[in-house]
Amino acid sequence: MIDPVRLIPMARRLSAVALGISVVALLSLPLAATTTTETGTTEAGTESGTTEATTPAVTIQPATPVDTTPVPETNPDWTYRFFIPTLLVLAALVVIVTVIQYFTRVVRNRYRIVR
Repeated sequence: MIDPVRLIPMARRLSAVALGISVVALLSLPLAATTTTETGTTEAGTESGTTEATTPAVTIQPATPVDTTPVPETNPDWTYRFFIPTLLVLAALVVIVTVIQYFTRVVRNRYRIVR
């Protein structure tokens, strides 16, 4: 029979290893990305994540004329710049603190060593 006291530290180590592997995998995804250029060739992404695009030999004209005047860039409101990121950080902190409190109050008291 497996001793629950030994099982908890093993599960913590295993979850830490799984978290580390997932972080490394997610951070390496942009390095493994490939893009397809207009000529149909596939190029691997460079370290900065950009590739050189080749121009086609024939210029394609649109069927209808398109207005290509640049749209003036507007500054976002202060809520988008400060208020929303602050709320996202606070929400993440609340979730993290709630999970920590759950494990310290509920899970720690669930298993007791009987002598």
